[in-house]
Amino acid sequence: MSASLTQRIQEHLPSLSKAERSLANYLKTNPEGLMVETNASLAAKVGVSAMTVSRFVRKIGFRDFSEAKSFEQSRIFLTALSEEGSLGQRLERYGQSGRLEEWASQNLRLEIAAIEQVHGLRNDPNWHQCVELLAASEAVYMTSFQIIRHIAIGFAAMLENVRPRVSYLDGQDEAYGALFTDPAEKKTLVIVDTYPYSVQAETLAGLSVEAGIDMIVICDESCHWALKYSQHVLSATTNTGLVFRSKGALSILTNLLTHDVAGALGQQAADTIETVAAAQSRFSRTTR
Repeated sequence: MSASLTQRIQEHLPSLSKAERSLANYLKTNPEGLMVETNASLAAKVGVSAMTVSRFVRKIGFRDFSEAKSFEQSRIFLTALSEEGSLGQRLERYGQSGRLEEWASQNLRLEIAAIEQVHGLRNDPNWHQCVELLAASEAVYMTSFQIIRHIAIGFAAMLENVRPRVSYLDGQDEAYGALFTDPAEKKTLVIVDTYPYSVQAETLAGLSVEAGIDMIVICDESCHWALKYSQHVLSATTNTGLVFRSKGALSILTNLLTHDVAGALGQQAADTIETVAAAQSRFSRTTR
């Protein structure tokens, strides 16, 4: 079995420069950075040059940044395959009554770490690009699958209060026709994906790329396909030690995005909020 990323870093630590050590320290704590970042964005986040990143990945045994990224994507995907298990297996691992106190304490720490990670995304240039897409597109479509569909439904419900033409796609027509037939020149698809539903998500992503549709992928740490189709990938941790993977960080991520889109739209968002609120008040009066 090949050495993990952290093992490679530890083995080559003595040969690293000061700047490369800063990068090593960051990736030892946040190895998923290789999966969700580009060469340039990782360099900016750590405060080193892109050349330092390229030199670093070669020193720890990769041909280039692309190979290092593929290595980490494969590792996380294979880990998900081995650890996901059935709900019964996860119940046995995480839900035994005699261990609930232990797991509750660990889960709390992991949930807090996941939330902190999401807030950290707001400092990334990619976050601001996603906000710009959501604010400037003529139409925004969102979709998700089965047990996580409520994340996309809730996101669409929030966003339509600050900008027009936001729609949730339930996929019942098995073709996502509304997305592909919409004549808007600039439209954005938001896919919310976690590991079990990657087949449906990746198929839709591929069709959207072929159609020239801008795309944002909001996903968990096991999403291995997203960066093949879009540079706009926002990843949050869901495996915090519960029988059903936690959706808390994903929910907070979409709430923060809505907040920032409203800020980017300024008065336009304020006018939309006021219009929606006025309509809601009329319906509230008629139901009393």
